[in-house]
Amino acid sequence: MLLLCALLLVLLFLFLNRVPKTYPLTANPMEQPSRTQSAALGLDGFESPYLGHTGSWDGKGGNMWGGSKAPEMDKEVSMGLRWTFMAVNWRAMEPDGPVRLDREVPAAWKALDAFVMAAHERRLNVLMQAPVVGGNSGGPPPWAGQREKGKSAPLKMEALAEFAGKLAERYRPGGTLAQREGWGTHYGVRAWELDNEPEMYRTHWKEQAADYAEFATLAATRIKAADPEARIVGPALASGKQGLQWLEAALDAPTQAGSQAFRAQAKNYSIGPVLDVVSFHNYEGLDSAFTGEPRTIAQVFQDVRGIFEKWEQKVPGFTYSTKQDYWHTEGNFDFIGALSAERRASWRMQFFTRAFAAGMRKVCVMDASERERIAVRAYISALPWPFPMRPAESEVKVLRGSATAFRHQDGVTREAGQVWVLWAVAGTGNAQVEIPVIRKGVTVIQVDGTATELLTVIQVDGTTKEQDTPTNHLTIEQKGDSKMAPPILILDRPQAMLNAPD
Repeated sequence: MLLLCALLLVLLFLFLNRVPKTYPLTANPMEQPSRTQSAALGLDGFESPYLGHTGSWDGKGGNMWGGSKAPEMDKEVSMGLRWTFMAVNWRAMEPDGPVRLDREVPAAWKALDAFVMAAHERRLNVLMQAPVVGGNSGGPPPWAGQREKGKSAPLKMEALAEFAGKLAERYRPGGTLAQREGWGTHYGVRAWELDNEPEMYRTHWKEQAADYAEFATLAATRIKAADPEARIVGPALASGKQGLQWLEAALDAPTQAGSQAFRAQAKNYSIGPVLDVVSFHNYEGLDSAFTGEPRTIAQVFQDVRGIFEKWEQKVPGFTYSTKQDYWHTEGNFDFIGALSAERRASWRMQFFTRAFAAGMRKVCVMDASERERIAVRAYISALPWPFPMRPAESEVKVLRGSATAFRHQDGVTREAGQVWVLWAVAGTGNAQVEIPVIRKGVTVIQVDGTATELLTVIQVDGTTKEQDTPTNHLTIEQKGDSKMAPPILILDRPQAMLNAPD
């Protein structure tokens, strides 16, 4: 039996070690954001597009085994992140009935207070996945009942919405905790993700898409009543194609694709008008291995975005403007570490670049190893605001091999600065690339965080002195790899703007 288990583990490891052969770009990238859009919400670091998602959760402020989340948050800080994550389970917070916080604060709520206070100490915004009813939370608390046995929709749906309102009132900027701690309106929870992979994960809302839409609508109403600036995030969809049908049902209000108890109400609901942010999960290696085809961030984003755009003007009474904010809130390459640490570090930089180029607004950094954390810190140090990120293969000259190129511009003028992101295409060997740069010296940053200053070669185009336009060129060698080649970042910026990692 032990040998059989070991064999199965080896086969699983080899299976997950497969990587997508190609990483196609989105045909129609989403318009990329301006920094002022999120900064206008008044919370320091809220605009950062890098979401921390480290460790495990007990659903009430601690890790799965009841310990503090502080060590995981410290790892997030070390990477330069401005976000952390906490799942809040209804069953854990109100196990015996609705809580009256004006009378007594139970231990679970004190623990959640402590987590938010620790996040504040570290200048981390909180993506609070709450309320969580399904998934690991085990369903509604017994006193709330279930519309269908083993599923997420509670009989007492209003009680679930009331719980969402309590959370928002306590943890919003200027809320109960902020007032007690003297934070005013400068800190608090402003992003609320409604449940976790509702279409399929463990206790779920499968065949209860309409019930989920009712929950999202009622919960969002309570949260927005407490904080009109709150961002309602959902549905935290898994990346498999099977979830797209569930998503359509959650948008198609007239079909009432829900439980018998839901249909008996004769009311329609849709998540379309409710969500400020569309969230989904993607494990590029894992999802691609199990589906037998590439399921990369750009492809999953395109699928989910296509469904939302299909339904935005389709149902009278449930129309909504085109969604702009798409967040990747869970996922890494896989969750067993099939790729080597070096390759996973390379994947982090590649993943960021491809996601931002597609138009994703925020991307998750989940359970990064030490090598990955170094790569993440190097990337964030160079690109704290990575927008715009554009494909740039037509702007470089590949002298040998095959390479992928992207370019970020710091501003609209030539003098503002730019950052190139380059890597050799996997399985094609080493590459040599010539890129046009503005300055005589650039900083090259490797996946291991090392930064090197390089001089460029000046070439002059034109025939007269007045028409001469100096263009510097840098020829760079790219190390190849059979699975995941290491990217390099080339910072072509004024010296005062160079922000290389330590």
